[in-house]
Amino acid sequence: MPYTQEELKDLAFYQNLINEDEQNYLVERERLQSIVAMAGSGYDGSLLTRDESGTIKLFENPYTGQLYDDETTTLFVPKVVDRLRDDDSINEILNRNISEL
Repeated sequence: MPYTQEELKDLAFYQNLINEDEQNYLVERERLQSIVAMAGSGYDGSLLTRDESGTIKLFENPYTGQLYDDETTTLFVPKVVDRLRDDDSINEILNRNISEL
């Protein structure tokens, strides 16, 4: 029969397992923070942790569930926009004649 949540709180093996997972989680976060610190002010977000499918992994405080407000939760998105052609072909798409109503 499975343990209830209350029984698990009193089970030393389960509590040790939870503590070990939390410590491994925090060690991994600190490792990634040290990599970002070595990159210095030139850090552009390219060192974000991703899983096998390419999904970004964010870190939260395992005790409170709140996201950290630091490099491990900062996502950099380039704001580079392709320039439109320098001709009048845009006028076929947009109506630039503005008139009062």
